[in-house]
Amino acid sequence: MNAIASLRTDGAVALQRDPGFHPALSALRNSAWFSSFPQNVLGTLSMSASLSSYSARQQVLLEGRWLGAAVLVVKGCLRSVRRTDSARELTLETFRPGDVIADAVLFPDGVLPGDGLVAAETTLLLFIQRDEFVAALAAVPQAALSLIRDLERRLNRVKLLASGLATSDVESRLYRLLYNLARDEGQAVAEGTVIPRSPTQQDLASRIGACRETVSRIVADLARQQVLTLEGRRLTLAPRFFEIARSAGIA
Repeated sequence: MNAIASLRTDGAVALQRDPGFHPALSALRNSAWFSSFPQNVLGTLSMSASLSSYSARQQVLLEGRWLGAAVLVVKGCLRSVRRTDSARELTLETFRPGDVIADAVLFPDGVLPGDGLVAAETTLLLFIQRDEFVAALAAVPQAALSLIRDLERRLNRVKLLASGLATSDVESRLYRLLYNLARDEGQAVAEGTVIPRSPTQQDLASRIGACRETVSRIVADLARQQVLTLEGRRLTLAPRFFEIARSAGIA
């Protein structure tokens, strides 16, 4: 169920108390994607925007006045998923704080392609109505170019995913995913590289087009070989992991 709650009334009250404070405006100002927008444009966007929080595995629905909205990930993690004929869930893309999803803006019916967006963990999203977002793009042409570049990068990532599914075995795909997570989110420690909040094994499986049981078996084998250590959501990759990745041509 979608839990969108409009901030129009609350935001107006907040602005009367302190013109410099508005939750939606703060989210926009703190986003690298919107950093080049003039303050008056951000102010206009914030007055019609809405913040909403989602729990892990809750689906995001664009409906009602938010049909066709652009979505800014403020906190957490969001997955774009596609369900296969066997009801397996495949993660096509993962969105992190600062990412903007404007796919629905580009489609005439305002509906996101694919099976939808699902929160991977507790996630805070900012919804921006389609008309206001398009008007902002017209006011800031470089933002439209940035959106095109984002779409190109995302398309290339999906192409790599499709290529990997067709040409690599499950273990190789898992190695590549863990390597990319370490590169993007890893922190160097004495034991190797730690990913503080690793995706669950179900999430890992959905990202590489495998079943959870297979991923669990591979992770257990790697743990026995001391290639990785998993403590709750804290995943540590030993230096040997990167040696194997390089020898396999993944790094």
